[in-house]
Amino acid sequence: MNERRWRMGVLVIVWMAFLFSFVDRLSWPPIIPLASKELGLSKAEAGSYMTAFYIGYVITQLPGGLLTDRFGYRKVLLSSFFVMGVFTASMGLIHDFAAGFALRVLAGLGSGAVFSACVRAIFDWFPAKGRGTAMGFFMTASSLGVSVVNMFVPAVANAYGWQTSFLVAGLLPLIGLAAGYVILRENTPAAARRAQAPSSSDFWKNVGRLFQNRNLMITGFSGFCAMWATWGTATWANTYLNKGLNLSLVEAGVIMSLYGMTALLCKPVIGILADVLKVQRRTLLFIVLALFGPALLWFGTTTSVAMLYAAAAVLGVAAFVYSPIMNTFIGELVPPEMVGTATGFVNTIWQLGSLISPLAVGAVLDATNSYVFAFLALAVGPMLGAIIILFVKERQPSAEVAPEQTERAGA
Repeated sequence: MNERRWRMGVLVIVWMAFLFSFVDRLSWPPIIPLASKELGLSKAEAGSYMTAFYIGYVITQLPGGLLTDRFGYRKVLLSSFFVMGVFTASMGLIHDFAAGFALRVLAGLGSGAVFSACVRAIFDWFPAKGRGTAMGFFMTASSLGVSVVNMFVPAVANAYGWQTSFLVAGLLPLIGLAAGYVILRENTPAAARRAQAPSSSDFWKNVGRLFQNRNLMITGFSGFCAMWATWGTATWANTYLNKGLNLSLVEAGVIMSLYGMTALLCKPVIGILADVLKVQRRTLLFIVLALFGPALLWFGTTTSVAMLYAAAAVLGVAAFVYSPIMNTFIGELVPPEMVGTATGFVNTIWQLGSLISPLAVGAVLDATNSYVFAFLALAVGPMLGAIIILFVKERQPSAEVAPEQTERAGA
């Protein structure tokens, strides 16, 4: 196999890893109505299964980059495929809350290092000229994951039981493991990679410096608020459609697949507009985050099925359109040599929003039994994030970093 084919093969494998990490992450929300009833879970407990995944995911965000630098992305990704697959498939065997919570944490641990390893693989194989295109293709996996889950999980659960949907979701990373074992390899020799890797002490010193970066911390808190709404919605929207509006799980899944599809289309478009429009990043972020809140309230108060398709499509744009702008913004708020570490650092803060939101909104539903209050709680996040981002003091246009360094985006 020549170098070009190896390069494309590696890109396909890292894309699969990122896609399957989202499939395993989001396999729970579409079947909450079925599984929570059978397991006797409250809404707070059902939401906490998403929180459990994010506990493991957040724990491995920062160490993931260090592990990749030290041991290589091939070993990290193959290990991640195995851990994600085994512990996701095992969810189909649970009979009580505690076992499911533990398995979700373990699946999250397997997924947390995927992003850092995938980005490192792209930078290892693709020259600067083709790296942007490769990164753009790679980033489609996150939004596509939302659509893939909502297309197959409800259908499988309806026909064969919710346990089977987890077995199928867990099988996908194991297929990725087999393909990665054959195709995935490092381009940089191991000795050269180890020589380039920062020491553990230097890595954590850099993390300490990031805590002192005022603009970075503000952007981190704004992203926390945005992620609160994005993944809280992904957790509870299917249940709202099924239990709140009495739609079938399959129809709810079709509607929510639009949530991911529109996100897939809007990401490259907003990236181009952000470069073309002569608008400050923080101003653009304020606008898109401020629109996210009303989109949530529209979706959460809509009862017409026909209108729900339109509301889900608009909500998908609002829920994901901020991410390419915010990810690029990170690279412009730190020195060039800190971009990689800053990405992992800020993504850790962002994912805490994803961790807390499912449990918090579940508690709101238990207390009020009202989906209007649930979506109101979600909408508070981006509205607050819009206000917070205005406190960033943006650099002048002359203080730019290289385009290839700003491609490193959060998961």
